[in-house]
Amino acid sequence: MGFLERAIRRGVSEAVGKAVGNAVRQAVEPTATELANKAANAIDTATHNAEQQAARTSGLEGAMANLERSMQGYATEAAKNMKVCPNCEKPTTADKKFCPECGSSLPEQTVAESAVCPNCQKQNAIGTKFCSDCGAKLPCAIQEEQAQADRNNAVMREWDEYLSAYPKWNCGGSELNIELYDGCVSFTAYFNGNANAAHRAVDEYRQVLLQNGFRQAGEYPCIEHLYKMENGICYHVDTGMCFECSSDSPSIGFDKSEPHGGFNYVKPEPRKKTSFLDLFK
Repeated sequence: MGFLERAIRRGVSEAVGKAVGNAVRQAVEPTATELANKAANAIDTATHNAEQQAARTSGLEGAMANLERSMQGYATEAAKNMKVCPNCEKPTTADKKFCPECGSSLPEQTVAESAVCPNCQKQNAIGTKFCSDCGAKLPCAIQEEQAQADRNNAVMREWDEYLSAYPKWNCGGSELNIELYDGCVSFTAYFNGNANAAHRAVDEYRQVLLQNGFRQAGEYPCIEHLYKMENGICYHVDTGMCFECSSDSPSIGFDKSEPHGGFNYVKPEPRKKTSFLDLFK
């Protein structure tokens, strides 16, 4: 396998990623690989001699540009008969009204139609969010935002069920998630690679907890563990290890445990020093 053949094949996934969205990647990728193999073989054969080294670079760039254009066209054609479920994100054919995977209602538009600009009517490449001619937001981007908002609202309804004793999270992030395990509840928010925003959001939520009656407690009080006693139940919020798995996706723990030493722990007064003469007082 020659240099150009290896280089082009390494570039296949990057070219496909630029040309298509995740929804049609599986449908497009096999054809992309086939086209890349043909292009690689043709170019590597044509530029086999060492004296043609300069032509190799321009040939590679041209091949990748052609590959990307080919994939954009192929993806658009494939997407004309494809819809994507807003709930589980599974692709299906355009004739269906409900997702065969999860039963959710499917959008009326196909993937290709959702990439048509509502302002200038340009058919944009699949996977783009803004029109490349006029900059208008495309229907697919609006649909994606609405689907994510619906999923987040569903998570907040779960909050009412499982975390009603705690103030609601209102500190930003997307792709909210609630998980139950061993009597505890974990809440996660995703900040799309912005670790600073994630840390600020956790600090903000700590302030919300303090304003709602939570406080540091126990023998070793710290801001990372806040507690509130209500009707004999101790509610605990653990932010001490919320960035252990990811710096941009804090996972906050909620449970009903008391701190070490108890919620109402009071530090003992230091013992007074006594002398021999104190015995005769």
